[in-house]
Amino acid sequence: MKILPDGRYEVELPWKYDSKNLPNNKELVWKRHERMINRFGKGEFFSDYQKVFQDWEKLNIIERVPDFELNRECHYLSHRPVIKLDSQTTKIRPVFDASVSQRGNPLNERLYKGINLIELIPDILDRFRMYPIGISADIEKAFLMLSVAPKDRDFLRFFYPCNDVELIYRHCVSSSPFLLNATIMHLLENCTEFYDVVQKLKCSFYVDNCLTGVHNVSEAEDFIEKAKLIMAKGCFNLRGWESNVECKHASKHSGNTSVLGIIWNLDEDTLKCKIDFEILSCETKITKRFILSTVQKFYDPIGMLTPSTLLPKLILQDLWKSHFSWEEELPFTFVDKFSKWLNEMYLLKDVTLPRFMNFNETSELHVFVDAYKGAYAACVFVRSEIEGESKVRLIRAKNRVAPLKSLSIPRLELMACCIGARLVNSVIKAIDASSIKVTLWSDSTVDLWWIKEYGDWSVFVANRVKEIKELTGCYSWRHVPGNMNIADLLSRGCTPQQMLNSKWWEGPSWLKENPESWPVSDIICQPKEVDIEKRKSKLVNMNLTKDTHPWYAERVSDYDKMIRVFSWILRFVNNCKLVNGKCKDSELSQSEIEYSEKKLIRLVQSYYLSDAKSSNFIETFLDNEGILRVETKIINRNDDRSFLYPILLPEKCEITKLLFRTVHRKNCHAGIQMMQCLLRERYWIIRARKAIKNVLYNCVICKRFKVKSMSSEPTPLPPDRVTDCAPFEIVGIDLAGPLFLKNEGKVWIVLFTCAVYRAIHLELVNSLSSDAFLLALRRFIARRGRPRTIYCDNGTNFRGASNDLSKLNWSKILKETRTPKIFWKFIPPTAAWWGGWWERLVRTLKDLLKRTLGKSVLTSNELYTVICDCESIINCRPLTYVSENPEELIPLTPSMFLIENRSSNTGDIEQLNSSSLNKRIKYRSKLLKDLRQRFRKEYLGQLVQKHNEKHSRNPQVGEIVLVGDDNKKRLFWVLAKIIELIPGRYGKIRTVKLKTQHGTVLRPIQRIYPIEIYSNQSVDKEPGGEESNSHDVSDNKNKLLPGADDVIMRKYTSSGRYVKAPKRLDLLNNVCYVLETLSFSESQGERML
Repeated sequence: MKILPDGRYEVELPWKYDSKNLPNNKELVWKRHERMINRFGKGEFFSDYQKVFQDWEKLNIIERVPDFELNRECHYLSHRPVIKLDSQTTKIRPVFDASVSQRGNPLNERLYKGINLIELIPDILDRFRMYPIGISADIEKAFLMLSVAPKDRDFLRFFYPCNDVELIYRHCVSSSPFLLNATIMHLLENCTEFYDVVQKLKCSFYVDNCLTGVHNVSEAEDFIEKAKLIMAKGCFNLRGWESNVECKHASKHSGNTSVLGIIWNLDEDTLKCKIDFEILSCETKITKRFILSTVQKFYDPIGMLTPSTLLPKLILQDLWKSHFSWEEELPFTFVDKFSKWLNEMYLLKDVTLPRFMNFNETSELHVFVDAYKGAYAACVFVRSEIEGESKVRLIRAKNRVAPLKSLSIPRLELMACCIGARLVNSVIKAIDASSIKVTLWSDSTVDLWWIKEYGDWSVFVANRVKEIKELTGCYSWRHVPGNMNIADLLSRGCTPQQMLNSKWWEGPSWLKENPESWPVSDIICQPKEVDIEKRKSKLVNMNLTKDTHPWYAERVSDYDKMIRVFSWILRFVNNCKLVNGKCKDSELSQSEIEYSEKKLIRLVQSYYLSDAKSSNFIETFLDNEGILRVETKIINRNDDRSFLYPILLPEKCEITKLLFRTVHRKNCHAGIQMMQCLLRERYWIIRARKAIKNVLYNCVICKRFKVKSMSSEPTPLPPDRVTDCAPFEIVGIDLAGPLFLKNEGKVWIVLFTCAVYRAIHLELVNSLSSDAFLLALRRFIARRGRPRTIYCDNGTNFRGASNDLSKLNWSKILKETRTPKIFWKFIPPTAAWWGGWWERLVRTLKDLLKRTLGKSVLTSNELYTVICDCESIINCRPLTYVSENPEELIPLTPSMFLIENRSSNTGDIEQLNSSSLNKRIKYRSKLLKDLRQRFRKEYLGQLVQKHNEKHSRNPQVGEIVLVGDDNKKRLFWVLAKIIELIPGRYGKIRTVKLKTQHGTVLRPIQRIYPIEIYSNQSVDKEPGGEESNSHDVSDNKNKLLPGADDVIMRKYTSSGRYVKAPKRLDLLNNVCYVLETLSFSESQGERML
């Protein structure tokens, strides 16, 4: 969007795709143009049609395409005249068609429609009826005031309406309603004066028509003057001012006028619909198309004719059910109904509605809803007390035909309540009256019960009741008898004569009386009618027993070991049964192990699969050993019996889980598919894949090789990266290299980068020692100034330099030299991405060196020269967008900020010409300030936090994790326990403190890999720490140790090893003792018995 010097708006076409591929439709449009000329060329209005184009050409709305531009890429629009003799402004106007295309890709589909900025007509009419004085106007040639950008004009070509010559013109203006409304809204939003008028205009336009109101004549004159001034700034001429009162600028205040499709009588200040249909004759052919066309001609945005317009809608619905074609002549029954209705519609041409609704502080809204078997309806009235008399005015009404699918009357009544709630909510938003009292009336006790009572209703009822409660939460619903419900006429429909006699638009007569005389009735509803819409649910009986481990699997973690333990138990039982026989004391035999396994399987099946034999989902049988087996479909195959008839096992049994773990471990930690194949040799496990997946997920060894690292949420840049400061006041340091010299020596590059302005400084060092780095740092300070903060990694040279500098007497240095201490900040170990803002520049430097040097080897002086060139190139790189337009500002580069020198001292020069130098210094200061403002807006303002789709949970203290190491294979990564979480600036965990077998380390959470194992002990303190703990040493009856609650246990030994209190079981007395070690002083004070 662009504003031209004369104030007009110039807009571009909103292209979806590139305009280059738009097909040339010149031949197709020319054929349509010839047909239009043959049809209208000899008519009486064709000369007037040509005059419209001539006037447009004089006003530069259209222009003729020069001959040398005819072969440009273009697109043509067809046009035809539309004649409207009753129009007060334009009786004949061209209509252009942008949907003409040869290959099905017209201009309309190439352009965005834009968002709908047009106000709803009912909302505009409601606000129009709020004021005692109504005002209407329109914008003269509104669409012609928008200029189209020259680059898009060739896509709006058309043929001039003439008979003999092919004259090609093109549009210079836009005809898009979206672009028109967007420019009007832009004009109003950028208007800084006449605030009240601007706000009223924002919600008063429908395309180019303005409809609003005021309270008195002086306010009307003031509004018209200010509105014309505001719209004139965009070259929009508000003309044709009309009002129901005589005022200074109104051109018409008497007679009838058309506002948004309805007739406004200015003398009586009433509204009515346009009804000018001819009475049907016997020769008229009545078809489905004719009925639909006739019904759509009745334009009634308020709904005052709603009862009489329902009948043809019901006829159309019956025609759809009967499957009549569009042009088929209808039977007599349909023709007779429709003819009688249409011939009576002329009776309603004098039905008028007062425009002014008399809103005041006593006003309240009343909504009536009703439904019949063929339709449902709602209407909204306003009731106001004026000089002791109650006035009732219709605001809106609406009815809808019932769906083709048959619905019960209570459901239709509920749909009527729903549209009533939507209707009154729309009215309240339109007139901005959120505090007004609202009452909703319905004659359906079932629906009022659904709305007022909470219940588990069906989906149809629940969804609509939820919407009704959201829209009418604080409003009251009341019951009205059916014969007193004014909406009953709207839902049943009536003939025009019956509607004229009813005068329903004046509201129910009882509503004008005192509220004490209004109908009051309790909601008495039969449970049968309400409960028919109860949600139908299936009853499911579930046996939720406590999932406890069986006694034979409590202390065993291996399937084979469990079988052997169970075998020993069975042998013990058998030995106890012997009276005089010799007990078996030899090793277990294979037969005993197989018998104990079968015995164990029978126990499991009897406990978990007691009803599996009678189930319908699988064929099972009991073999001769009492084991439940599955009968497969391959029993005729010559194979092992265990494969043809596998043993049935449950999926949630602990025995099954032990079997999974053992098979998984024995087969080199096989995957799910392999495990299924191995287990299928003997067993059929219910939901085997899911059960195996759960067991394998908890395998610690598998997790060591499959688990992924944790991730942290993205955080904003720290203050050191975005604070205004001098160049190189906050720096990041890193080393790159080594680079080999001709004399067989090697050097490293020290990179200093500014944290804010991204400038760099390069130095060469011949070793990685702290001394060599300190010399490079000294050279950097001498040339760039002393930094306040240094960021770096944990290199030994950086750590050594920091430690050496920290040992100095900084209080003495600060006192004598005023030199502040440099603040060093080290990133966490192994977290190279924390220093990404200098690592990226290291990569840029390496790319330059690889492209520059290749395989050549230089001397130290030559290399230093190349390094300086690289530094200059990197400091000249653009930080902001590089535009090809020479009129725009040049992009920002780091070198622009290197002109400032914090340590310079030129006092002698300043004394030479103080006046001129002071001006120069002020000029340079202004340049530097402007440069930093550009840096803030164009660079810092474009830094946006990227969305990280990878999310993981936060680590927990006591969790066992793997510590990732890029220098080792995953097999050799160490296990560690999290002992401390270290939050960042915004409270998000980014680093953790870990305890390994060799000590404590600090790592970022991206380097830890959780294996879902947690330590049962509390987090260990540092070796040598103590923690108090109390233990109650007693039996079931008496305390064996008096005062034992005060005993202090030492949790760590003198060497730092953790002490565990041993537990001893007394099998004779069934008492568990906790033996604790007391210190020497405590043992002298107390004696244990």
